[in-house]
Amino acid sequence: MQNIKLIRQVLLGTSLLSACALTPLPASAAAAADVPQAEQVASAAAGIKTAALAKNRYTAKTAVPQEVKSALARNEGHQAEKWRFVPSTRPSVIFTFGGLSKKEPLKHVLDDMKAEGMHGTFFVTERELKRNKDNIHLVQDYGQDLGIGLTSLQDGTAADYAAQIWRVQQALQHDYGVRTNIVRQMAAADHEAAMKEAASAMNCYLVGQGLNAVQTKDKAAVSADEVMPHIFGKWTTSLNRGEIIYIRTDYYTKPTLAAEVMMAIKQQKVDNIAYHDEADAAQNIHNAYAVESIQDVLNDTAHRYTYPVDDMDLPIEMQPGYGSGEITNKNFQKEFFKRYIGAPEVSQDDRMYGFSAREMALADKTGLVKTAAPQTVFLTFDDWGSDDSINKLLYVLRKHQVHATFFIITKNMVNNPNLLRAIVADGNEVGSHTDHHVPMLRIDEKGRSHPVEDDKTYRENVRASYEKLVHAIGDMKIENGRRYGLTRLLRPPELAVSRHGAAIILDEGFTYMVSGVGSSEDYGSVTMESLEGIMDHIVHKRNGDVRRGAILIMHMSRTAERTPYALDLLLTKNEQRPDGDPKKFKVGLLGDYLTGNYDQRMKTPKDMREKAVDF
Repeated sequence: MQNIKLIRQVLLGTSLLSACALTPLPASAAAAADVPQAEQVASAAAGIKTAALAKNRYTAKTAVPQEVKSALARNEGHQAEKWRFVPSTRPSVIFTFGGLSKKEPLKHVLDDMKAEGMHGTFFVTERELKRNKDNIHLVQDYGQDLGIGLTSLQDGTAADYAAQIWRVQQALQHDYGVRTNIVRQMAAADHEAAMKEAASAMNCYLVGQGLNAVQTKDKAAVSADEVMPHIFGKWTTSLNRGEIIYIRTDYYTKPTLAAEVMMAIKQQKVDNIAYHDEADAAQNIHNAYAVESIQDVLNDTAHRYTYPVDDMDLPIEMQPGYGSGEITNKNFQKEFFKRYIGAPEVSQDDRMYGFSAREMALADKTGLVKTAAPQTVFLTFDDWGSDDSINKLLYVLRKHQVHATFFIITKNMVNNPNLLRAIVADGNEVGSHTDHHVPMLRIDEKGRSHPVEDDKTYRENVRASYEKLVHAIGDMKIENGRRYGLTRLLRPPELAVSRHGAAIILDEGFTYMVSGVGSSEDYGSVTMESLEGIMDHIVHKRNGDVRRGAILIMHMSRTAERTPYALDLLLTKNEQRPDGDPKKFKVGLLGDYLTGNYDQRMKTPKDMREKAVDF
């Protein structure tokens, strides 16, 4: 009798689980009649265990409403893009949260956010809507946003996930007065294609994260100092503009740790993006990034854009491939002399390869724009960087109402196109520094020059750089819409030039190769004052007059951390000079001078001639 009673209890549990549409159990009432009692009990118990595991991982399926079916039909299988960042130039980072099952760690997070004026998006799952209503109301009481947390379904289809989105939307609107179409995939990669289709059908934004701030190995961690090195690599010095950060509030054993990690991220990777004006007695902070919710950024439509830019929507002269295929062995020499702005430090004895002695002798070594207006110099920056380095430069340029040319290494730029667009949005122009910054040549231990990449590889390197730039900023205009901010100027990495490499660059449609009078060598500067002195000597002659047409080479990477402050000092001193002072310079943009008719072969104007450039 006891065995029969146990079997009945097991079978009852089986029928209840089956009604929730979880994994079918191996034991059934029909099979039980033909199997010995002990095997029936063991089989049914195993089925309950399987179902329990499935229940922990998956959300139960339910019927799909007709309106959801209709939305899927209209969608025709299209998939939403999953965002790691929101395409926007708004100066902020996005904090998102999940795991609302525990009140204590959640309240610590909310209290710190309130104290710091931070806003975020808290994703709510269907299970939490049923079990953690008080915590959801708490999030609302603190003025934070709610989003839809999408959880995995066993063998889930697009219809199942669309129905789940619909149910959570209905519950949020009914119980909390919230209307949202922001969805986050809460589990790993289960059924991602189905979730993308569901999000598209339901007209929702699907977000992931650029940074997941919670890692399995840190569950028992006791401090943010212990966790931070696991989240950030050595070279991740700041968060990206518009990047989505995800923090699970209920994961850590220590109740306060989620809040502590959140604050450490803000203090070490967000607050350091701002410019601290050392000349300001009040030590004011400028160009700081806010911590905001996804909806905050979406609401700012003026700063949003579509990524990637469709190059087919652009004028033909902006499209990749335009102007390519025009360089031959016959016309190369003429085009090179016309379109190469060299550098005094680069010559036949240093960083030139494959040219004839005559070609090297005739190649430009002035580093000057020979048609520059009186007192005009040019500010340029090389490489790529993080928000903490580039954002400071943008503030300094804006403060002094000048613009610069940014020569971009594009390999890593694709991870942060928002920052590149912010550069152009401020009125600056952009050129290429190649895709992965491989110089055209290297010098071996015996002092001999050798090409680094074969012609095919180097051509792909150069071509990819423009393609990536046009897909990020190809639609942006500067100077009140007069011209595009993306140029076809290219600065050779390390200023090294080879004949084959130069031919490839010009043949790929780049209009000018631009080096400059001198580099500030800012990545190795000792003090801000010494660096400003080097900059001053590049834009001024020995007698103190402005070196008209001079191209100043600086860098935008984190290793050039003193550059914004030295440039601020240089420009401040210049502004303090009276009008008419021969030492007072103006700042121009290369793209306004290096147009199709510009020819570097022209005779160097008398006032630009110097016996030697000595910094």
